[in-house]
Amino acid sequence: MLLVYMFQFQGNAQPFETTENLFVTEYGLEDGLRQSMVSHVHQDSSGLIWMVTGDGLHCFDGREFRVFRIPYQGIYNSSDNMMRKLVETAPGNFVISSSSSLFRFNAATGQFKFIIREKATWFALFDVLINKKPLVWTFNKGFCLVDGDSLNPLNLLSGELKNIPKDFIPINAVNINKDVFLVLSENGILQIRKNRSHDTTTFNTRWIEAPGCKALTSDKNGKVFIVKGTKLYRFHENESWEELTDLGIDINNELSIDGQDNFWFSETGSRRLFRLNKNNVTAIEFLGISGKFTDTIRPNIIHVFEDIFSNYWFGTDGNGLLKYNPHKVMFEKSQIGFTRCLTESEEDIFAGTYNKGLWRLTKDLKKAVRLNPGLFGNDTYILHLATDTRKRIWVATNKGLFVIAPEGSLIFSYLHEWHTAVFINNQDNHLQLQGDSELLTFYAGTNPSLKQKDDYISVNFRIIHFGARWIATPIGLFYNKVRDEKDLVDLTNHGNLLSHSETYQLLAFGNEMWAATGNGIEIFSTKGEILKPYPALAVLKDEAIYTLLPDEQGRIWFSGIRGIGCITAKRDRVIRFLSKNNLQSLEFSYSAACKGPDGRLYFGGINGVNAIDPVLFISEKEIPPVRLFSLFVADTAWSGGIAAGKPQIRLSRNASHIRGSVYTADYPDAGDQGFSFFLEGYQKEWSSSTSDAGFSYRNLPPGEYRLFVRYTDPAQNQGEPVLLLTLTVKPAFWQIWWFLLLLGVSIVVITVLVVRKVQGIRYANRIKALEQEHAIEKERLRISKDMHDEVGASLTRISILSEIARSQQQEPEKSQNAIQQISEIAGNVVDELSEIIWAMNPKNDSLDNFAAYIRRYASTYLEPTPAVVKFHFPEDVPALHMPAELRRNMFLIIKEALHNIVKHAKAGHVVITLQINKKHLNMILKDDGDGFSEEMLTGTGNGLINMRRRMEECGGTFRIVSGKGKGTEIDFSVNL
Repeated sequence: MLLVYMFQFQGNAQPFETTENLFVTEYGLEDGLRQSMVSHVHQDSSGLIWMVTGDGLHCFDGREFRVFRIPYQGIYNSSDNMMRKLVETAPGNFVISSSSSLFRFNAATGQFKFIIREKATWFALFDVLINKKPLVWTFNKGFCLVDGDSLNPLNLLSGELKNIPKDFIPINAVNINKDVFLVLSENGILQIRKNRSHDTTTFNTRWIEAPGCKALTSDKNGKVFIVKGTKLYRFHENESWEELTDLGIDINNELSIDGQDNFWFSETGSRRLFRLNKNNVTAIEFLGISGKFTDTIRPNIIHVFEDIFSNYWFGTDGNGLLKYNPHKVMFEKSQIGFTRCLTESEEDIFAGTYNKGLWRLTKDLKKAVRLNPGLFGNDTYILHLATDTRKRIWVATNKGLFVIAPEGSLIFSYLHEWHTAVFINNQDNHLQLQGDSELLTFYAGTNPSLKQKDDYISVNFRIIHFGARWIATPIGLFYNKVRDEKDLVDLTNHGNLLSHSETYQLLAFGNEMWAATGNGIEIFSTKGEILKPYPALAVLKDEAIYTLLPDEQGRIWFSGIRGIGCITAKRDRVIRFLSKNNLQSLEFSYSAACKGPDGRLYFGGINGVNAIDPVLFISEKEIPPVRLFSLFVADTAWSGGIAAGKPQIRLSRNASHIRGSVYTADYPDAGDQGFSFFLEGYQKEWSSSTSDAGFSYRNLPPGEYRLFVRYTDPAQNQGEPVLLLTLTVKPAFWQIWWFLLLLGVSIVVITVLVVRKVQGIRYANRIKALEQEHAIEKERLRISKDMHDEVGASLTRISILSEIARSQQQEPEKSQNAIQQISEIAGNVVDELSEIIWAMNPKNDSLDNFAAYIRRYASTYLEPTPAVVKFHFPEDVPALHMPAELRRNMFLIIKEALHNIVKHAKAGHVVITLQINKKHLNMILKDDGDGFSEEMLTGTGNGLINMRRRMEECGGTFRIVSGKGKGTEIDFSVNL
């Protein structure tokens, strides 16, 4: 950070005292602190900042505080959270003292573990580790080591213990080396040394009397420093005292030394902090920037801590936590008003304003004197400034040109009204001023005077470089070759127009010509060829850039309408500076920039002037590691404390969410950092770099992932990708490879089976179709056979009998007999045709139609006979489907049976029974005729054989029971 020095005397300060302003960031209750008193600050082994407060332990990642408090569980009370000091005994493990308790804390679990609690007991905890065990002192037990969950008193050998005052109270303790440590009290020093002749837990003591001791500290090399009275001493191992300086003030018990050997201390009874550097005592004033305003902070500092990146942390009593970042760029500032132009002379800066006159500023901008306000009043607009070889100041205003001495006295004036004016040439005792549409040449010798006036174009800037004239104008940039570099002006030929953008300033840098324009920065070769811009400059496109200044490190600084920026020497980054960097405003003037003799750069804007020493700005830095701070898995905290290491996480597919945040140990302001994340396996590219250090991924699909982070520091240095964690989202069982393989095989098998089934159905349908065709053909053959066997035979007989009747016409009796036979045969033919038609009609393919036909046929057939027929049929015969083939065969069985009854049985009664059980059909024909013997049942008669064959062809059963003189019973059944 660039320090702003204000050399001034304070009313109650020592004569040697100076004041230094530190711009700090203040963190209080509104930022997450639970209590405004911060007693002790510590940075752990992973770079995380911890602090103990009046209400619990706090952890800070640079953006937010995480608070750990001891919960109330009967034995604890609010005093346990009034913490005073912490000591790290191992990575992530702390011992903490409170007003009446001593306990351990584990950063990974976020858990406290009680060691000891004694009411109204003060536990003095020191930054002294003996065998990794911290040193503690109490009134009752004296010096002890924290060993596990207990306090073990130090085994101090007698010797000079008797010389220790009874009112001995330790102020602080430090290690000299691994075997010796010192304990400071108001009356002297207690030296404690390991006794090598005994075990390592035995110590020798030596009391060194030194009344008036105030504070004790040691540096990184083990050198011990003690304040006694108001004087600072170095205390050597040989017990000699080396006086270093007299601080001149009474300090309290807190003394710190930083990595640059600066001592920090506070004055007793006041809120003032001091720093000692090489015997120079400086009073520290704290400043805070709030928007456009700068506030003074007057804290009561009780602890000073320097972290590994040289940031300073100040614990206060009432103002919370203060952070001072020495690496943060803070511009020097002088708010003299709207500054239009700047120039340098005699190591001072001269600034012309819009309506507040002409100012002379010291190079550190701490002093500002208005020059000749009578000449340059509030109605005078200073348009441009220049200096000549005699260190005189040339001032172009809206009222004319004035030449003054450095102290402000007028030397020469040329009255003229101008709206715009700019000095475009200054050499050989001549200055050229372009005002409105005129070019005026003035003699800059002993007696300044106007030499020449010509018409000319409006110009913002002009330069001769590599034998060419470059002219920046409101309408663009002109380029023209010249024979003589002294030939700056060609009133008629302005050259070739290289750019149509309004050009405000030119900077020749090596073989390049840089142009500040209304559309960013354009770069040209010395031959006037436009060059491909550096990729980093793309962010400045369409932005008005007014001024360009180089520094000694090869960087180029610029100002415009969005603050100040710096382009790195490698041209790979653009670093921006805004209001938080103590700028006068974000808007600067297009002709207000200059470089001081010591290398400082000055920029003028609408509220004043800013300055910076570029040497103090380090743009190339080592990138610190990025680590996890918080982690939530499936919306649940990964641990009760701080996420550590590189977790390997397994998630269920039903809650595949992760979120968290990261931190870096360099602790710049949160808005100056940049973080981008990349979840390998999920994202195709890195997220955009933002100041948000948090990440969040929800509803991740099953898979394996790795989360990386890439950090960009305030100077736009980008680090390498850092692995944060690995993540596996478990798939459902139906997404596992073996299930997918099994599913694939199953699909193939099912497909094959379905295809085979479909083919089987098609084959069966084809066979069925063929069978139907065959059945139809068979039915045709049967009908043809029946027609031939029955109807054909009857017709043949009719034909024969007709011939006989015709031949016997002379014999009426015989002829009549033949005609009667023809009539009977014709009637039988009609019946046979009716049976054939009934069997062929598909409308009769039902059981109810079959039953009705049997009832009608049997009644008709037996009517001429003496036999009486009875039907035992169900009242409602169901309309079950009955195939034509079955219907015909059963009818022929019944027909054959009735024929046998009429022809052979001589029966008087016939009973026909039809029984149906679900789809099982059973029919019984029973008569009381003569019957026949068992030998005839087993005979080879075609009638019985045909009946049995017909039922078996239909898949049914056939049974006949008969005996001589016992009648006959025919029983046949089939499934429909």
